[in-house]
Amino acid sequence: METRLESSLHNRVYIIPDKDKNPSQVEHPWNIDVKSGSKPKKRLPKNTHIIDLFDRLGVGGRLLILGKPGAGKTTMLLELAKVLVQRVEEDLNEPVPVLLSLSSWQNNQQSISDWIVAELNSGKYYKFPKNITKQWLKDGEIIPLLDGLDELAAERQEKCVNKINEFLQPGNWIDQLVVCSRIEEYQLYSTQLALNTSVELQPFNEEQIQDYLRRTGNEQLWNSIRDEPELRELAQTPFLLNVIVLSSQKLSLNKWQEFQSSAERLNYLLSAYVEQMLGRGYQGKRPSDENTRRWLGWLALKLIKQNETEFFIEKIQPTWLENKGQRLSYKLSYGLIVGLILGLFFLLSYGLIRGLIIGLSGGLIIGLSGGLIRGNVVTFKKLHFSLKKNKYWLSHGLIIGLISGLISGLFFLPSYGLVIGLIVWLIRVLVIGLIMGLVVGLMGVLVEVLDSPPTETTNFPNQGIRQSIINVSILTILIVPICAPFFYYFGLVNKVDYDLSTAIITTLGFALLLATLLGGGIPVMQHLTLRLILWRFGQGGIPWNYAGFLNYATDRLFLQRVGGGYRFIHDLLRQHFANQPLSALGSNNPRISQ
Repeated sequence: METRLESSLHNRVYIIPDKDKNPSQVEHPWNIDVKSGSKPKKRLPKNTHIIDLFDRLGVGGRLLILGKPGAGKTTMLLELAKVLVQRVEEDLNEPVPVLLSLSSWQNNQQSISDWIVAELNSGKYYKFPKNITKQWLKDGEIIPLLDGLDELAAERQEKCVNKINEFLQPGNWIDQLVVCSRIEEYQLYSTQLALNTSVELQPFNEEQIQDYLRRTGNEQLWNSIRDEPELRELAQTPFLLNVIVLSSQKLSLNKWQEFQSSAERLNYLLSAYVEQMLGRGYQGKRPSDENTRRWLGWLALKLIKQNETEFFIEKIQPTWLENKGQRLSYKLSYGLIVGLILGLFFLLSYGLIRGLIIGLSGGLIIGLSGGLIRGNVVTFKKLHFSLKKNKYWLSHGLIIGLISGLISGLFFLPSYGLVIGLIVWLIRVLVIGLIMGLVVGLMGVLVEVLDSPPTETTNFPNQGIRQSIINVSILTILIVPICAPFFYYFGLVNKVDYDLSTAIITTLGFALLLATLLGGGIPVMQHLTLRLILWRFGQGGIPWNYAGFLNYATDRLFLQRVGGGYRFIHDLLRQHFANQPLSALGSNNPRISQ
């Protein structure tokens, strides 16, 4: 919540011109109309804070926030959340606000309570056990703050309204709930939300625009805004007023007057904003402006197509591939990677060349058939070991190993005679029992570890993939010393002629294969293969260092970073990038600021 508030354009307007100013000391000049039940709308007094309305008798924390695009709905919701968090910090008995995006409600049959429980367990921003979250809901210990009702597909929005109303019915234990939505979409619903009060954010009037410009040190812009009716209309929206302030150096009055429609002028305004932000100083290597526009345009299109507002690098899925050629390249590349690992495993029995041929052939069959790459890429979390459970699996593994040794040792009695055979049999029982016990026990431990994911959230970009790589590395290191004696003993018993390096490579191949299967290596291979194909062959494509680029775009005020995810700073900007041609708008005409 704090991160999104700090990165909002309202705050950046104050930070960029004068870093000594504190944005939190400058209030939003909201125009708020409030409506309760059948009563007519009523304009709230100036400087009324949203928390004052939230606490009102008759509202009871059940509130709907409406407004046009860019009116400040999400910012108001975040400000409410900030105050509610402060209350929790002062009194732990206060209910905890949880900010959730309704765009992730993808199942029309899913109840809102089940969806909230799932979201708070998803690991994106929260990771709480489901049974605890259910109890919190039952006890009224959390306040759901639901943003983005209008971000759902049009045919699903009213279905979501019905599910929210079911959630609000008596007996469902929910006391307080806040929902945000664009007013245009909401007014089309035949069913309205059963909340106590609705708040409608109204456009700024001229006095408020002028006052806002004065307080941000941009008084010189008022004459230009006042003299251009279309520009003045855009300035009535808080988001676009901030865009005007930040991009004023790149706006040309002559160019502005050439456009005939509101859509063209809005596009020009946002293009000027993009150009202004790209021109700001940056320490470090930066991508070209053309690549920045293209990569952000590609991301915007993908998010719109997937009906998503938030982007996590590790959530890139095969559905993002754009054509049959990319999908075939994905399968072939994935098969080659799997084949190399299988080749290491077959090296001991078949030699270098034959082992690699067999491995690559198997890998390509797996890749082309899609056997291991169907479905979504699901990353693993940290490994957690339980001493009690580890003892259980290791002890059972030793028992299984001893039984295996007893059975296999019987085959040596006819070959060596009774006395020598018994000695060889006992040695074989001990060796195989120990090795098999450790291997089986370790596999049981790994299954137990990976079957119980830990409680954690995504705090930095690509966290899931990085953690999966760490998992595979740790498991490989653990498996190698345990499996090495097994392969060595296998070679002695079966009189396989191989040198030490071959044995080491084979052991490493087996360990890597086992760690990959159990430790999250398959999602890593899928993810890296997807990144490779999209980087090399994607239309618009992605940079290889995706996290670095997304952080750069965040610094340019195109994106917001929240935990390990990213979102466009506003949906209007996302739509702009999705529609924007690669050529940049530029002009040597007089600037508005002049």
